[in-house]
Amino acid sequence: MKLVSYNIQYGFGSDGRYDLSRAARIVAGADVIALQEVERHWQRSNFDDQPELLSSLLPDYHWVYGPAFDMDASERHDGRLVNRRRQFGTMVLSKLPIVWSRLHALPMRRTQRPLNTRNAALECMIRTPAGPVRVLSLHLAHIAVEERLEQIDYLLAEHRRAPSDGGPW
Repeated sequence: MKLVSYNIQYGFGSDGRYDLSRAARIVAGADVIALQEVERHWQRSNFDDQPELLSSLLPDYHWVYGPAFDMDASERHDGRLVNRRRQFGTMVLSKLPIVWSRLHALPMRRTQRPLNTRNAALECMIRTPAGPVRVLSLHLAHIAVEERLEQIDYLLAEHRRAPSDGGPW
C-alpha cells in the first residue's frame, strides 16, 4: 500500500503560484493520500472549496475532510443568504472505502506573536483486503517544539486508548 502525506500549503507551490491541479498530480496514484492545509472559502485561494476541487481532480478516491477551525463566511447575493463556512484543515483520500472518520483537535498554546492557529488530526478507518487500517492525517504546530511534543503525547494517548474506544459510534 502506497501512502503519501503532503502539506499543500493552501495550493501554493514553491514558485508562489496557486495551482491545485499541480498538487493533485503530485499525489495521484497513491493508495492513500493525507493532505494538510486544505481550505474552503479563503480569499488567498480564490474562495475555492478545495476539498471539492481536489475530489474532482482525483475522482477515483473516497475522501473525508476535517476542518481544524471553522468560521462563518456567509454572504448575501441578490437578497438571498448564501451560507458558507470558511475552514482550514486536513483531508484523506483513499482508493479503498473510508468506513468512518473523526477529527481530533490537538492541544494548543495560544500565542499572538507569532500567531499560531488550531491544528487537528483527521483519523480514518479504511477497509482493505487485509482488514481495517487506521490512518491519521495530522498537522502539528509550527511555532514551538513544546507544543508539538504536547500534541504528539495527546496522539499517543489516543492511540493507546483506541482498542477500547472503538470507532466514532
